[in-house]
Amino acid sequence: MVDPAASPPALAPEPRGSLKPLGTAVVVLGVVAAAVVVAAQFMPESRRNAGQPPQPPTVEPMVAVARSVTHAVSYELFGDHGARNVTYVAQGAAIAQEREVATPWSKKFQRTGVEGGSEFYSVSAQGKKNGKLRCRILVDGVIVSENESSGEEPTVTCTR
Repeated sequence: MVDPAASPPALAPEPRGSLKPLGTAVVVLGVVAAAVVVAAQFMPESRRNAGQPPQPPTVEPMVAVARSVTHAVSYELFGDHGARNVTYVAQGAAIAQEREVATPWSKKFQRTGVEGGSEFYSVSAQGKKNGKLRCRILVDGVIVSENESSGEEPTVTCTR
């Protein structure tokens, strides 16, 4: 007769040097590797490269063809009684101002820019008394802007 309270018989310990734990590890690693390969086949391209930095697009190098050109610029004022607060865009696009000038008045300088580009030129002034005041801008000897004003303390501006 078998005693129901008795414990089940113990399994015999595996002999030393058994390869069973190593075999289990190899099987688990094989299953994980197979799962990675299958997942990679079905994963979208954007997710596959998520850990890598994006590759910049290939750009063809461009050759710079911009040439610089120098212009002779002349600002001129003509008036009956001189002018004050003469403000102009000078060499290097700096803003300059002269407080009191006799007329006729002129300012000449060289200005370098990009060939085919647009340069900004400007001169403005206020007359001292009742009368006329006229301005003009010449670039390379060609009048590019001209304006006139009259009255009490006339104000005139030429721009290009």
